[in-house]
Amino acid sequence: MKKIILVLCILSCLIISAAGGAVISASLSSGGGSPDIPTENISVYLSGAHAAVDERNWTGALLVTTRGLAYYPDSADLLCLQGYTYRKMGQYEKSVELVSKGILLDPKPVRYANRGYGYLALGNYMAALADAETGLSLDKSYTSNYGVKALALSGLGRNPEAFATIEQGLALDPGSAHAWHVKGRILTTMGNCTGAREALEKSLALDPGYSLPYPGFTGASQDLAALNTTCIPTKTQALPAPTKAASAGIAVIGIIGAFLAVGMRK
Repeated sequence: MKKIILVLCILSCLIISAAGGAVISASLSSGGGSPDIPTENISVYLSGAHAAVDERNWTGALLVTTRGLAYYPDSADLLCLQGYTYRKMGQYEKSVELVSKGILLDPKPVRYANRGYGYLALGNYMAALADAETGLSLDKSYTSNYGVKALALSGLGRNPEAFATIEQGLALDPGSAHAWHVKGRILTTMGNCTGAREALEKSLALDPGYSLPYPGFTGASQDLAALNTTCIPTKTQALPAPTKAASAGIAVIGIIGAFLAVGMRK
């Protein structure tokens, strides 16, 4: 009897051990495992994060980048993708922090635009302007930095410069729904209601559902709907009314003209 009990105990231990091994294998395949041994190549995490971003699946993008950074903490790409994801989720300070780490590792124009939009969301227009200008100094053809710069200048009350900047961006990329949207917002602030309406309608015609830079950034359709109440048209300055002296002079000239006309008839 004792032998039978002993055999049963050994079999139980073997079954438990096998089940535990299956659980560990499942954990590794789902992204667990030792932090020292990556379960996947970094390209797998990057492609997974990009796929989630393309689908605007911010929770998924955050999950993939978090797993990737556990194995590749010095990946500028993963850091900036996660920072981008946090910005889209409305966590702007966390976004700026992560993208800043990525910029230190590998500065690129796209990363300055990424952080610049984070600064815009925080209302730090000077920092956003500095990032946009740095990004443009690296590559003037990367048009996202024109959008950041234009919005930063507008936030600082420098709307003529903001308008000139977004026009530069549109000259390079006339099919950008975001750039037309930015132009519409700037023209609204400048009181050019007709121009603003045309720009916002153009943005909607190009892509009515483009991914907004951050949750607090109202869409083109909302801006267009609010245009009639938010846009105050700029008025043409009226000519000054003539003074009394000027009025008297005009009257005298009129009388002289009348006498001359009578004389000529004679």
